[in-house]
Amino acid sequence: MEVLKVRLQMSSDMGKRGPILELQRTVSEEGIKALWKGVGPAMARAAALTASQLATYDETKQILVKWTSLREGFHLHLISSTVAGILSTLITAPVDMVKTRLMLQRQSKGGIMYKNGFNCAYQVLLTEGPRALYKGGFTIFARLGPQTTITFILCEELRKHAGLDAI
Repeated sequence: MEVLKVRLQMSSDMGKRGPILELQRTVSEEGIKALWKGVGPAMARAAALTASQLATYDETKQILVKWTSLREGFHLHLISSTVAGILSTLITAPVDMVKTRLMLQRQSKGGIMYKNGFNCAYQVLLTEGPRALYKGGFTIFARLGPQTTITFILCEELRKHAGLDAI
């Protein structure tokens, strides 16, 4: 169903067709399996995102406490979570680009362009260069940066109110 969401977001004539018509069109033209296109890269992205956020946040906090005058509190959490958001964006942007391209390609129109996620990344590197892997990176950060920052700040506050030690 992620395919349907991506296609509806990218469709220029969304006003003419609704989600049900796009779903019917996708299934009739490409089969039911088309609804799960890009599920591999989506799972890889989720794993890379969570791992990079957690590890970066924790390591940044430890480094800042060791090398600066910052101590446990809002400013430490804000800086650490912002760094985590930036690094997570750098790690997940290429996977997002591959996932989106796989989900948008239609099998009925000229055959399959990409065989899988690795083939897609390889073709993009060959034809467009390494910077193309980060297309949309700023937009991804605009969503992921604040989400990461708010998540960790809230998590730390909830832990504090529950009487638990900081992360």
